[in-house]
Amino acid sequence: MRAAVVLALAWLQAGDLRAEPAARDLTIELGGDLLTHGGVVVVYPIPTSTAAGESGPGAVRIDERYAEVQLRYPRGGTYAYRLRPVAGTADAKAHATEVLSIVGTDEEGRGPQMSAGFEKAYSSGGRVIRVPALAELSGADDATRTDARWGRTQGYKAVPPADRQSARALVSVVEYGPKPATLRCVAGGRRVQVCTVAQEEWTGLTAQWWRAIADQRLGRLEDHALRRCYDQAPDGSTCEPVPK
Repeated sequence: MRAAVVLALAWLQAGDLRAEPAARDLTIELGGDLLTHGGVVVVYPIPTSTAAGESGPGAVRIDERYAEVQLRYPRGGTYAYRLRPVAGTADAKAHATEVLSIVGTDEEGRGPQMSAGFEKAYSSGGRVIRVPALAELSGADDATRTDARWGRTQGYKAVPPADRQSARALVSVVEYGPKPATLRCVAGGRRVQVCTVAQEEWTGLTAQWWRAIADQRLGRLEDHALRRCYDQAPDGSTCEPVPK
């Protein structure tokens, strides 16, 4: 079950996402390909009546470009989490993440049900968070930062970009692709689960991701062409696709 998603655009500096006083406090460290090339982290807080006495790590690290973090917290209590680059990252203070969407709940206050990790548990909503590529935030010059922000890549070995549209494409492929991705989870005690795409699936997933990016861009070109046609057409005219 996937709840309705409310779109949001907000930047999160390290430490911004807090609830006070916090009964559960988690730092999500960003490293590896996720930090270098950007990607998506989905955070699902899970209320539970048994979390109060459970231990868990104060920090987890994610290197993969897509991850799901499930954080258990006492029902009726509070929680806090923050995302920050791993120690030693150059110009770390400039790093920020972006909320792409807020995951809602149903009429019973339940968000999506977990299919891996804390399997069958219901979240209390969640957030889909984009991690920008380092080049977007601290590239060597304006051109480099602009290319990353717009998802422009060069070379046959380029990996999929992590601009806003491309990050949304990754989410759609993982969750709703022809073959939904298999998530494998690592437990942080009984309090935290970090779930990432199975390594052997990344080659096929990357191909689907590139296809989704291409479909997005083609759709935007078609929309632009249609708007331009109607702007220039006489009143009462219709605009039809012309293959040539």
